[in-house]
Amino acid sequence: MEVEEAVLRALMLERDAIFKVTPIISEESFYKQEHQLIFKTINELTDAGQNIDLLTVSRKIKDNGILEQVGGPAYITSLTRHVASAAHIEQHARIIAEKFFSRELIRHCTQQINLVYQDDIDTLEAQYNLSTQEIDDLLAGKSGMKHIANILDETRADLETRQGKAALGEILVVNTGLTDLNELNNGWQQGELVIIAARPSMGKTAVALNLFTKSAAQKGKKVCVFSLEMENLKLSKRLILSYGGIVRNNFERGTMTQGDWSAYNRADKQLRELPVFIDDTPGVDTRHIGSVVRNKVRKNQCDLVVIDYLQLIESKSGQINKTREREVAEISRELKKVAKAAGVPIILLAQLNRQIENREDKTPRLADLRESGVIEQDVDIVIFPWRPAFYNPVATDDNGNSLREGCNAF
Repeated sequence: MEVEEAVLRALMLERDAIFKVTPIISEESFYKQEHQLIFKTINELTDAGQNIDLLTVSRKIKDNGILEQVGGPAYITSLTRHVASAAHIEQHARIIAEKFFSRELIRHCTQQINLVYQDDIDTLEAQYNLSTQEIDDLLAGKSGMKHIANILDETRADLETRQGKAALGEILVVNTGLTDLNELNNGWQQGELVIIAARPSMGKTAVALNLFTKSAAQKGKKVCVFSLEMENLKLSKRLILSYGGIVRNNFERGTMTQGDWSAYNRADKQLRELPVFIDDTPGVDTRHIGSVVRNKVRKNQCDLVVIDYLQLIESKSGQINKTREREVAEISRELKKVAKAAGVPIILLAQLNRQIENREDKTPRLADLRESGVIEQDVDIVIFPWRPAFYNPVATDDNGNSLREGCNAF
């Protein structure tokens, strides 16, 4: 009971805590009926896009006519009297889920015991089969297994939606900003995990932010950026320079010309209108990223996620003696789950190891992924931004044009 109260208390004290527990528990997971009703009310407020706090929950419970069923206003207020936070809410939610599973198993087994004492063999066999099936269903949990006919119905509905959008000149996927890449992959697909990997100074951040983010946002797609390496102010400066085509030295030294200021104001106006959200919280793990993404998707504020970069994401595992390679593999696996569950593409930037510097051929390979482990097994696409002129100043493209200006080759 104390754990159930702790979860409800945290939900009413911390704004986004609900998104951490909904994948773990549901209304029926709570033992106390009053707690079930309060949790149901919190979910209703969340679905309506409203904030969760003591006042909104109390008002909603009163509007639903169940105030006395949950113990009155005094009981709701008592839940928030003690100092609490959502720091351990996921662990508490798992305890509630385990207790719910135990209660259900006890109930099924008790029914089976009662049937054994009956002397009707036919009834016993029939009830045994039914009870065994119920226990199997319980053990399977919320299985996603469906009959192929249902999946085919969903496929047809998805195709018809795409056809209708295409007839209106619209696409469901997120534009990559590159014509050839759009042709190759038909844009960024829902649930995809895409890695952009390169050595430092190859332009992976520029590609992700100035190309993919810009092209998606200008098409009306909402983009969520997790900037783990660069704080908001620095990232904003970088976008302003890119959009405005402003001379960097003039910007940094504070010696901008009138033309620079005109370009700055135009870029500022364009960027303000883009549906781009930036989170520069340092040292985050996949739980934080998953919670924020699910929250934004639920509010219809996220069509694409960009994370800069993989090696700066902290492992959520508290295990000791775990190699960094295993931690990175766990992070990529968790992010793939987030992409699939949220139904949005995730673009993940990553560093390449130094082996490429020791080779005569500097062309990036999958084996060059730093602390890669099994990353390539989790991702759908790996893209290597590569500047040949970085290693060879006289490098040219297929038409003989110089690559010294740093064109990116994919």
